[in-house]
Formats: sequence, structure tokens, C-alpha cells
Amino acid sequence: MNRWVFLTNVTTEVEADIVIGLLEQGHIPAQKAYPGLGNLKAAYGIVNGVEIYVPEDCLKHAKEILAAEGAENAPDEAPDPDVECDH
Repeated sequence: MNRWVFLTNVTTEVEADIVIGLLEQGHIPAQKAYPGLGNLKAAYGIVNGVEIYVPEDCLKHAKEILAAEGAENAPDEAPDPDVECDH
């Protein structure tokens, strides 16, 4: 079974949802984790950081997607959206 590995952390739940949306568009599954108090923070809307995890075999492609989104790359420099990881 493929293990989940840390990709990045963001400040808010909204940022986490945006990152996960980008990853899902690239066919990469992702999940959130709330450091510190666990899922209790999310249940009460008290989020002070969200960690994003992806399957280990998707990590490289996930980093490429985030790097391309963060930089203002020309379309031919962006990662291929049709590339799927082995999840």
C-alpha cells in the first residue's frame, strides 16, 4: 500500500481547499491534517495551519503542480495535466 507523505502546509482551510483542488485537477488524491489538536480544530472552525498530504508516488508530480501554479509559467512549461500518478 502506498503511504501518505507531507507535501506542504498552509495557513487557512480556504488555502488548503484551493491546493487540494489544484491537485485533484492533476489527478492527485490529497488529504488534510490539522497539527496540534487534530480534527477538533476543524470541527470548531479554529484552524491555525493545515498540512497537505499526498500518496508517496504522487509527491513529485504534486510538487510540480504547486511550483507551476506559484510561478507564472508559460503554458508549455506547466506540468502535463494528463499525467496520472500510480495511486
